[in-house]
Amino acid sequence: MSMRARLPGPLRMVFRAPPRAADADFRAAATPSIPFVELTVYAGDSVAFGRLPLTADRVTDLLNNGAEFEFVDTYVQSLDDGHGLQVSSVVVARDEIFAVAVAGPRGDPRRRTRTRPFPVELRLGRYDVSGNLHALPGTHPIIGFRRRQVMVPLTEATIAFNTPEGRTLARFGTILVNRELSDSIATASRSDIRPPEAVAECDGLGPVTDAAPPLPAR
Repeated sequence: MSMRARLPGPLRMVFRAPPRAADADFRAAATPSIPFVELTVYAGDSVAFGRLPLTADRVTDLLNNGAEFEFVDTYVQSLDDGHGLQVSSVVVARDEIFAVAVAGPRGDPRRRTRTRPFPVELRLGRYDVSGNLHALPGTHPIIGFRRRQVMVPLTEATIAFNTPEGRTLARFGTILVNRELSDSIATASRSDIRPPEAVAECDGLGPVTDAAPPLPAR
């Protein structure tokens, strides 16, 4: 079942507004110990922008430890006709998710290990993703990728896809890709990866997009 099929009614064009301050304050008071992360979820037929409680040390651990996730304050937009729907919550199965862009608080820094970044390019359904795949020194990044858990993080990453308005390119500090849904992965022959301080982050209200620039040869 697609993410769109489980929504209560057809997608329609809506204009989103940020939650009222009183509502935001109430939610913060109700769950003071659990931070929320802003995620952009890329499914086969749509993109969703929502919030997920960070109940694990890292978003990577959270998505690898579960099979279904309930996103709240969610806006779902069709990639076929551009229409959208604002819903209070939607449950998304991990096997529907091609990629997840992360914004908000980073995971526990004590869980980080020394790695080397390797630029890679992936094809996942209708999405083209590029970024830095981090691997232990002395290991082969592509072989290691195929042996990792389902959701694999890339840093300084971009995701490109077609919409009714044309080709869209979004940039994020971190994108998690679903290894099981990847059609191909290769070492990047060229890169549009920018340093972390230049990467635009998602604000939870939609993707940061711009026209795709020419890619220089490496």
